[in-house]
Amino acid sequence: MTPTPSTREATGSHPPSDPTVGLVLAGGGARGAYEIGALSVLLPYLEARRERPGIVVGTSIGALNGAHLAATAHLPAARAIKGAIALWRQVDFRDIIDPFLSPGELGRLLLYVGELLRVPRAELRSLLDNSPMERTVPDKVDFDQLRRNVEAGALSRLAVVATSYATGESVVFHTGRDGADPPVDRKRAISYVAAQVEAVHVRASSAIPVFFPAVRVDEPAAASGWYGDGGTRLNTPIKPALKLGARKVVVVGLNSSVTPENPKLDEPDVFDGAAQFVQALLADQLAQDVATLATANEQLAGRTPGKGAPGGRHEPVPYIFLAPSGRFEVGDLARKVYEQSFSGLRAKTGSRDLAALGYVLNAGRDAVRGDLLSFLFFHRNFVDALIARGREDAKQWVAAVGDGDPWQLRYSPPGVGEMRRPRRRPAPVPA
Repeated sequence: MTPTPSTREATGSHPPSDPTVGLVLAGGGARGAYEIGALSVLLPYLEARRERPGIVVGTSIGALNGAHLAATAHLPAARAIKGAIALWRQVDFRDIIDPFLSPGELGRLLLYVGELLRVPRAELRSLLDNSPMERTVPDKVDFDQLRRNVEAGALSRLAVVATSYATGESVVFHTGRDGADPPVDRKRAISYVAAQVEAVHVRASSAIPVFFPAVRVDEPAAASGWYGDGGTRLNTPIKPALKLGARKVVVVGLNSSVTPENPKLDEPDVFDGAAQFVQALLADQLAQDVATLATANEQLAGRTPGKGAPGGRHEPVPYIFLAPSGRFEVGDLARKVYEQSFSGLRAKTGSRDLAALGYVLNAGRDAVRGDLLSFLFFHRNFVDALIARGREDAKQWVAAVGDGDPWQLRYSPPGVGEMRRPRRRPAPVPA
């Protein structure tokens, strides 16, 4: 059979992906632009080492980024990331959410009033309408090419994580040439479902409970049901990456759990409480997962590797971990961009929905308010700023590695002085 152009490019124009390296992409709404900025440096760097991730696992916005990377896995890393950056720069707030001030939102308000008044069949299913994603996701990700990439071996496996409303467990929808499902992880309430990952699975992974309506998944039939955002239970799917065959993992996070240098001492308000809740849900879970991985590695130090399944309890898992360095670093960036983009006359030319949301949150006041805005801040200026920040963080990381081994076993939280930098491989001792 004559290979298609995409297959030729997948097999001959750049190093193939490594089926033992997993890429783990966390959730965080508009903050996902940081992932792409960091990967604009990391992926070409890993490809040059012949360690481009062959397994991609994403949650929420990480599922969208992961699907796009899977659909461009036949391209050299630099070209694939260039396409992802272009995608992010094209996405607008209304590609994700319907306008706040619209007949649809008025209808939601009336449904809520009707439910309070016990009107039959008046049920409010969500606060916001993210129906634009029904056209945005398939428009931005070529799922046919994604399938061809898996068949051609340009990518070993793609997985997206969603939360089942019926069982409350995390469900990992995964596609690969080997369709075997890992066993159910009852301890962590994680199940695995072999599926042809499509737009509906990505949308399900991104359907934040309360804010967005649940998404109905019908294929495969054995896992049909209603699903919501995978980040509510498993925002950093390291364990699924290992279960799907990864022996090394690259983790890109969108939050930091590092304690701020100048903590706020005033009495907290409702926005401070909301920020703490989000921090516990996303950043703290991320830090705990990476710390758990590092702790297991330390316990296995000195033992003979290879005595267990990949990522199992008898085999250390080298990893790369990159995330924003400060607890409210992204929030402060969002605050600055909001002030620059929506102050004075600029507010009249920008998105009215974002201007209104920022006004309600008082996003220009401090980094805490900016942090809350950042999750829905789908605006070109913020996207560009986040991509630049992710790229700069990754450049500093690569520079710190130098010619050494980038993979680490011990925990080094981002932003903690020299601990952030991977340890260099010791120079060989002359004979």
